[in-house]
Amino acid sequence: MTATRLIPRGRVLAPAEIDQGFGDGSLFSRSAYRLELLDEYDSPSTRERMRLWLAGEPQGEDTRRYWDRVIGNAVRRGATMTRVHVLPDGPLPDYLRFELDFYRGSVAAGEDIRIVPARLTAGVELPSFDYWLFDSARVAVMYYGGRGAWLRSELVTDPDFVAACQRWRDAALSKAIPLSTYMAERSAA
Repeated sequence: MTATRLIPRGRVLAPAEIDQGFGDGSLFSRSAYRLELLDEYDSPSTRERMRLWLAGEPQGEDTRRYWDRVIGNAVRRGATMTRVHVLPDGPLPDYLRFELDFYRGSVAAGEDIRIVPARLTAGVELPSFDYWLFDSARVAVMYYGGRGAWLRSELVTDPDFVAACQRWRDAALSKAIPLSTYMAERSAA
């Protein structure tokens, strides 16, 4: 079930500002939680990395190194990074298989990544948008264009909205399974 709620206005952040905040550690000190709902996230660099992945070629390591550094820095300062992705049931499109492969490296670096198969969301209140919840105090609502092209984020601190995002986090986590379990179940099917 999708929660319908008006998103309070927040401070607009360009993708580069979010990237910088992760890179320098200024976005969170204790925890970062991400809810992902889309079946595809698009950018020119992602398209190129996916093309290489589909061809079985090395994808270039800049993105992997950057994200591993973000995760490693968070872990060293005692912070947690958790991600839940709601995935469709049945065969996955190429993009999601590519993303799951990338997730394995993130888990190895210390990010807690979990999956919720769509069939498990019946009766679960979740929003209709992606977001990051930082330190259970600030929410970066993610806005995407066609094919999941990241447009901007809005950093919202409204206490009622933050509390709703915490409830959605808890609801998603209650249905989520670890990435390794999800992958093992898919391999066995």
